[in-house]
Amino acid sequence: MSSSLTSRAVVGLLRVAGVKKRQFEPRRFLAEVTNPAPPRLPGVTVRREEFEGWTVYRLTPANPIPHYAVYIHGGAWAAPITRLHWRLAARIAGESGREVVLPLYPRLPTATHADVLPVMLRLSQHVQKQGPTALIGDSAGGNIALSVLQALTSQDRRPDITVLISPALDLTFTNPKIADIAPHDPLLNLEHIRVLAARWAVPADPSHPQTSPLSGHLDHLGLVHVYAGTRDVLFPDAVLLRDRAERMAGTDLHLHIGEGMIHDWPIMPTPEGRRTVGEVITLLRGVHA
Repeated sequence: MSSSLTSRAVVGLLRVAGVKKRQFEPRRFLAEVTNPAPPRLPGVTVRREEFEGWTVYRLTPANPIPHYAVYIHGGAWAAPITRLHWRLAARIAGESGREVVLPLYPRLPTATHADVLPVMLRLSQHVQKQGPTALIGDSAGGNIALSVLQALTSQDRRPDITVLISPALDLTFTNPKIADIAPHDPLLNLEHIRVLAARWAVPADPSHPQTSPLSGHLDHLGLVHVYAGTRDVLFPDAVLLRDRAERMAGTDLHLHIGEGMIHDWPIMPTPEGRRTVGEVITLLRGVHA
């Protein structure tokens, strides 16, 4: 199926505007960029709280069910949350009935994975104690989400479902198939992403399983749904994740391929983006039906 006119227009605009040359330019993140205030989000009540020094928001729908979702936003481990992330979280809350817990975790250059992952793990465990909880992350947030999932022990309660949207899975970016896609990816600049990924991995090497979850254990992860577009340089690693997880005990991993779709397309205001988020919401509702 060909992509919609809107999606093709988005790709064209990204190319004409030269977004790829500027996107996640490392020099922009020599100091932490402040998160903007939450926009107005119809259909949900937004409540701010603190967790171990982090600002955390809870998005509560009008008719909540006793189920939750922890949503970890993307941004190359450096960029602040955007309106697109907020709108995704609000739609998930409003249409799934789950209260969405959204942490504004510290980012580069003031924090690395060594600072963020332990607190994110404890936040996930904290929410899990309140009721069945989904774990959701996009892009860099998907990287963090899978790392958190792998860090859970046999004593911890697992998410009832994990959803990874365009996740960064291997911070070495050495999959040979990436080179075939890079010229056709209108959004992600590999040179920029490599620099930020290496900074995020400090003090470890980018290949360490704690920062490159593709190299970590893939057994006993529970139900995992991964969304990846074929015009995204991160796509080949998503395919590799599916192949490696296929025969792992205790893991039920499904890869949803967005033909012709770019990085993070589900959060974008396109027909394909809206449809894909609808599919995610159906999954979130299905596990508690």
